[in-house]
Order: sequence, then structure tokens, then C-alpha cells
Amino acid sequence: MKTISLMMLALVLTSAGSNRSLSKKEIKYTINYLDTSMSLAFSAVENLSQAQWNYKPDPESWSIADICEHMLIAERNILVMIQNKIITDEANRQVDETKLISNEEIIAGLKDRGEGKRRKTNERFEPTGALKTPVQFMTEYKAARQATMDFVKNTDVDLNTYYWPSPLGDKLSAYQWTILLSAHTERHTAQIVEVQSNISYPM
Repeated sequence: MKTISLMMLALVLTSAGSNRSLSKKEIKYTINYLDTSMSLAFSAVENLSQAQWNYKPDPESWSIADICEHMLIAERNILVMIQNKIITDEANRQVDETKLISNEEIIAGLKDRGEGKRRKTNERFEPTGALKTPVQFMTEYKAARQATMDFVKNTDVDLNTYYWPSPLGDKLSAYQWTILLSAHTERHTAQIVEVQSNISYPM
């Protein structure tokens, strides 16, 4: 009897450990994308002078400091949204499957900064001048991104079955929102490069 009980306990523990919302392949892909997109952003700002950091092509445009603060705000807020809003409401399991888009479409849609593809950000994602140096950005962003990675690796919630409207006009699963974060980083790293290519950018 004791042997059977131990076998049943082992089976329960094994099942609990394997009850993951994401496959190993999904986790590996997402963690890698989160890491490489962060590294790309850091490589664009790590050696900037203060003049370069604060440069604006015109009064209406964002500086690199502004762009980086926006990325940081988005990283923190979207993770909180996933954790506290998307996956906590059973109503968010309802979705029209004919209107879902692929991961590839998310990435392409976010990275496209062509004419007519640039969006006005939500007011709560607007920069406030809080980031004073590239080092401050990299330190705070790395911590925020690590929190996203830890969530992806450790959550036992089925992220593929909760959905929320996105800036792309389509609902994304909670898992796809983590992919959107990486594509969002790439989008704004491209914006940083655009600022740096301006003819009056400090050298």
C-alpha cells in the first residue's frame, strides 16, 4: 500500500511539473527574442554622449532619451497588464478565431515604420524626462525585461487561451503580447537609428 501511495504521489508531482502553459520551444523562442531585441537596443545607445542622448531632430520629435523611456514604460506596463488584467478574467478567453493573427504578422506589423504606420502613443506611455543617462536606461530596462523573461519561464497559466485587443487592431493572446514586447523594442531601436541618421545629429 505504501509503495502504491508513493507511486501515486510521484505521478501527481510529475504531472504538476509538466503542466506548463507554453511548450519548451515557445519558451526558448520567446526568451531568445526578448534577449536579442534588448541587446540590439543596448548596442544603439551604450556609447552615446549626453548631447546625443538628448538630441531632438525638431521640437515635436522624441529624443533618444524619450524613445528609451517609452520602451521602459511599455515593458513595465504591458507585463502588469498581462499579469493583472488579461489572465485574471475568464471573459478574456472569448475570441473570434477567424480574426487571430500569427506571430510573424505581429512582428512585421510592429517593425513597419513606413508611411502611415507611425502611431500616436497612449498618454500613459508618453516619456516624462525621467531617464537621465543611457546607463540608467540599460540598468532599469534590463531589470524590467528580466521580469518579463521570468514570467514567461515560470508562469503556469495557459497564456495561449487569454486574449486582449492590441495596437495592431487585432486581439493577441497573452503569449503573443510577450512577443509584441520584443517587436516593440525592435521598432523603437529602428527609431533611434533614424534619429542618429539626422544631418544635425551631434558627432
